[in-house]
Amino acid sequence: MKERIIFSVIAAGLMFFITTCDTVENVIDKPGFKGKVVYVTHYDDSPKTELTVMNIDGTNKKVIDTSEKFYIYDPSWFKDGKKNLYTISTSKLFFINEDGSSKQDLNAQLFVLTPKASPNEKYIVYNLFGASPERPVLFEITQGRIIKQLCETYYSQDFGPNPWTSDNQKVLLHAKLERYGNYGLYFVDIATGKIDTIITSSQSLFIRPLLSKDEAEIIYSTSLNLVSSSYGTLKRLNIKTKNTTELKFSIPNLKILHPKYWTKDKRFLLFTVKNDSKKEFIVDLLYHDFLTGKTDYLLKNVSYDIDVWLEE
Repeated sequence: MKERIIFSVIAAGLMFFITTCDTVENVIDKPGFKGKVVYVTHYDDSPKTELTVMNIDGTNKKVIDTSEKFYIYDPSWFKDGKKNLYTISTSKLFFINEDGSSKQDLNAQLFVLTPKASPNEKYIVYNLFGASPERPVLFEITQGRIIKQLCETYYSQDFGPNPWTSDNQKVLLHAKLERYGNYGLYFVDIATGKIDTIITSSQSLFIRPLLSKDEAEIIYSTSLNLVSSSYGTLKRLNIKTKNTTELKFSIPNLKILHPKYWTKDKRFLLFTVKNDSKKEFIVDLLYHDFLTGKTDYLLKNVSYDIDVWLEE
């Protein structure tokens, strides 16, 4: 009888241990992100596009704007997660509430690429396309006009998902400053135009750079575009030490595109990959857990033009 009681206690303890481990594993395996995405829905053989908002878990999908004749491009969230910034045919700059109300034309000049609003929602940086050369400019929202060119560049590349520092004073720029110079990542002071060099290379390898929330690191892609046959890798750069490491994922042979969101604690990275769809603009959104090394899918068959906002 005594031995039976001891065995029962041991069995119960093992069952508790197994159950507890399973529960912890489930928590680790499923991050439980709370947030949403905004992306562009494309249609085959048609210029029609739709600006679409959806929860990060794929629920509550809704179209908040439609363009019948011209492509919608480069949607991005304001910091509050309630408004979106985007362009139509890269020649019109708008913002709109996430429910589709209060659409406003900001009267931007020429062609607008990768517009990103400052955390205090006073300014927008974007690349002025159609000018020669392309150049980064600072747009003041209240005034509705470009107030300055950020700095002199020979060629300015697309802004990443989070180019602004939290104090609204500096912008992370990927550019070639001189015609025969190198490409590089730079911090540019929007008030003084002072340029601080982070890293340079003879090749354009710092695509869509994503600044960490503590402004100490950057993750960037080496993939130039969606139709690239080789795609690229994601690299993690320590700004102070200049140490760079290539990210490794638990899913092999991913056709890596761009980083999209890095959580405040720097545990989770969200990024896009090209999937097997024959449609040009269709990608998948994945996450990578730096703590466990796990990589997994979040959303499949979404648009190349996608931006993420999470509650943190």
